Amino acid sequence: MLIFLYGQDTYRSREELRKIILEQKKASLNWFNFVCIDAREKEAETFEQIRQTANTVSMFNEKKLIVVENISFTEPESLKNILNFLKDSKIEKDDSIVIIFWDGDIDDKNELIEYLKKNAKCERLDLLKNIQLKNWIKNYVVENNGTIESQATDMLIERVGNDLWRMSNELNKLLSYDKRIKTADIELLIKPEIDMNVFDIIDAIGLKNKNKALKLMREYFEKREDEIRLLGMFVYQFRNLIKVKSAPNENPGLHLFVLQKTREQTKNFSFEELKKIYHQLLTTDFNIKFGKINPIAALELLVAGL
Repeated sequence: MLIFLYGQDTYRSREELRKIILEQKKASLNWFNFVCIDAREKEAETFEQIRQTANTVSMFNEKKLIVVENISFTEPESLKNILNFLKDSKIEKDDSIVIIFWDGDIDDKNELIEYLKKNAKCERLDLLKNIQLKNWIKNYVVENNGTIESQATDMLIERVGNDLWRMSNELNKLLSYDKRIKTADIELLIKPEIDMNVFDIIDAIGLKNKNKALKLMREYFEKREDEIRLLGMFVYQFRNLIKVKSAPNENPGLHLFVLQKTREQTKNFSFEELKKIYHQLLTTDFNIKFGKINPIAALELLVAGL
């Protein structure tokens, strides 16, 4: 049997991989030969490890499970050998051997990937968005004997985005603090992480360069970044701009780098402009959450109208 797990959401694909391994082990009644190969570390040895494990004869008729991780091969010979082996041995029709190929977000297509997509049991796990992400958070909290307010879920997504590795860590932190997660808990414990792209977009807005701001936003979305998280970072940073503009000699609890960037950006906005933009951001946030407008279109309209 051939299984191919891939996609940008490596948290869920890792969880799926772990689940399959446990299921295979349970089904084999412990007569189980399990090998995990990281092709990135030992690319030249990967084919031989696969071949030896698959062809090893056992008197106990044990089931074999081979996991091959990180399959964006750079050596043509390794790729060719593995592909030919899969084609010749027809592993996809052999129930005694399970080979799982795992990778993250695959940009480079090669013959092995194309073969797996046609012949393996494939599961592509993309990053969760909108209602799917909300449901994932709710289920995670319930599974850990907690509850979370609807508004708290929205705030958490705005501050963390759809990186489930970070999201799971933040949820564990919140649940350790209080099993009933509220917006006040998130305000206290979860600080948004602002990347340089957001600073660049806000710089362009402050310099009244709408074309550059829109171009940077499109590049952000092309990377499949979460538009809800971008909006959350906008809200957070413009709130910081208002605080720093109001009291330029004080630090409203910001990291020194963020404080420095924020002080620089306040020079590009009047206090009235900041209040106007912040109000528009909150209106946009409301319209998105109530399904009145597409998130990407809403953000582009917002920037174009400033």
